[in-house]
Amino acid sequence: MPVITPTQIAALNTAVFTFAADIDNWCQARLKTHFLAWFNQNLANQGAWAGVTLTDSPANRIGFHAFWNNIGILTGSTATPFQFVALMGIFANECRASFKPTAEKMGRAGFPGLTYLFDAIPQLKRSYNTLAGNKTAQQCFRNAAFNSAHGGKALAPRLRNTTDARWAGTAYPRDVPFDNNPALTGYVMEADFMKFRGRGFIQTTGRANYAKIIEYVQAYTGDNNVIDFYQARWTGMSTDDVAFSTSNEDWDRLFQETDLIIAAEAIRLHCAAAGNYLALAGDPDQAVLNMGKRISGGDAYAAKYRDRMEALIVQASRP
Repeated sequence: MPVITPTQIAALNTAVFTFAADIDNWCQARLKTHFLAWFNQNLANQGAWAGVTLTDSPANRIGFHAFWNNIGILTGSTATPFQFVALMGIFANECRASFKPTAEKMGRAGFPGLTYLFDAIPQLKRSYNTLAGNKTAQQCFRNAAFNSAHGGKALAPRLRNTTDARWAGTAYPRDVPFDNNPALTGYVMEADFMKFRGRGFIQTTGRANYAKIIEYVQAYTGDNNVIDFYQARWTGMSTDDVAFSTSNEDWDRLFQETDLIIAAEAIRLHCAAAGNYLALAGDPDQAVLNMGKRISGGDAYAAKYRDRMEALIVQASRP
């Protein structure tokens, strides 16, 4: 049974992080190198971390620093080394700590292209078309704001204002193109099941979660040019109308081209809605287990994450 001890955490928590530079200084003092390089030298492809090597490139180090300059967004104040390594463990699990947020991939045998996201697949996933909080494709295709924004895209003449009930269901109509290609299916791709699929480092999924980001952008008081652009565009619009009218391109841009501000805010929102797991309060072993479960929803992931974090923390806390 893995055990992460208070003594190990005390050995880590020798600094307070406000910006990425603080993390750099701590890593140099304790790990003697950048965190990404340290992980690959000491943990990659070993034991609990078998099969995992972090992305360590000049571009990814820039992304690393951009993200960790958003500590104030993540926590509302500062972060501890324990919080830092706990999130880096999640990023290592999810995306090999690549700091370029990407959208959820799609397609598998029997469920090609868009059908993978639309369909309910037994023992694997729910239909995103009927995900709680989402608008079905039929609702999107019959919405004025959606049609105003996307009515010029491929398949719009065929599907605009449709009464075909299949678009409210959990099985993609196979007589309609399903390629992940805007030139062929651009209109369908802007429906909730596709547009609000998982994005970011802790996959933000569904209209209800994206709505919180819309509200953040509308209330934004910072100086990021991309966020300012969308704030101006969305002024005076309802959250639902923004959700209907935005595009996949808009959301990719917000997650990838805002100095990772939106990616950090998405984690803060998820954490707040899931019991503030990033506080890592109480017994550290149970806190790590809880964080894994709150992020994944499953016991198996949580146990694997704790095993991996034990290996990381043991290595990082050595004298």
